[in-house]
Amino acid sequence: MFLLKSFLILKFSWPTTGNENRLLELEADLLSGKLNHAYLFAGPPEVGKLTAAKFFAQLILCENEACGECENCKRIRTNSHPNLTTVDTLWIEDVNEDWELISRKSNFNQLHRSKSPKAKTDSLGVDDLREILARIHNTHEGWQIFVIHNVERFTREAVNSFLKILEEPPAKTIFLLTTSNLPLLLPTIVSRCGVLQFGNVNSSAIEKMLQAKFPKLSGEELKRVVNFSMGKPIRAIRLAENPDTFREFSEYFRKLKNLVEKPDTAAKMQFAEAVSVDYAETQKFLEAFTYFLRSFLLTRAKQPEANSRYTPKKLVNLLHATEATRESIERNVNPRLALENLLLQI
Repeated sequence: MFLLKSFLILKFSWPTTGNENRLLELEADLLSGKLNHAYLFAGPPEVGKLTAAKFFAQLILCENEACGECENCKRIRTNSHPNLTTVDTLWIEDVNEDWELISRKSNFNQLHRSKSPKAKTDSLGVDDLREILARIHNTHEGWQIFVIHNVERFTREAVNSFLKILEEPPAKTIFLLTTSNLPLLLPTIVSRCGVLQFGNVNSSAIEKMLQAKFPKLSGEELKRVVNFSMGKPIRAIRLAENPDTFREFSEYFRKLKNLVEKPDTAAKMQFAEAVSVDYAETQKFLEAFTYFLRSFLLTRAKQPEANSRYTPKKLVNLLHATEATRESIERNVNPRLALENLLLQI
């Protein structure tokens, strides 16, 4: 079945790059009229899960194959379609307080988040879920679709309430959920969804996409953007569009290079302390370090005579150690200690 899908052609023009087999599964459900009441778009961040979920919603709601011109498509584009609820950017005190910007990404009522006690994190609580589900009871014809980005943000109380909805879903209602951390979700949530596992995209596909979107990129710029994207097309677009983001990634890889090339124990400990403070930063480092090691390993394979204290065997061992560190942190091992242990192996 997998081989057969690989040779099939997508019917619709998806605004994504890669993961065609997952898109084929969605098209098959749509064309057969056998839609699940819930889909879970799982995989690494910035590979196009949310983009695919939103376009799938447009395909369902538009009567002319996501034409982009009808009233439904215009409302979807402005995030004002009454049958489409999008849960993405949240109001957070001192972080996201611009209602106009928030409304471009999310269209459920969030006023409660700005009242005492004011929301200070991006967690989705019971009050958020109540406002989201309130839109189910609005009387609109046709499908009602709920796109919930990073569904792992639900608190324990909220996710238990949401589970009840998935167990007995309202008629003509579809939930399109995304997650970048599948292990954090309750198995009972996952089991009630059609799971679509997205993955990183190969460099050639990202390069082709960038050449089409950004024809003015020089050959060297194109190469560096593809490398820094680490298989993530959404990140590649951000890097190509924003020079500041590009400089940020350049600096980050320079720091990684210094960590590897200069055996400075104090610098390694300082780096581990800085990165371990925030979960997102920890994951960013582990991902970047994995990519860095793989690139280094490829270079060593092409130039085995190169003078380096990093043999292919040592690089492979470091890759295994990095994955073990990731797993340890997921099991709630102290992130700083786990990262220090990893960096001392360099």
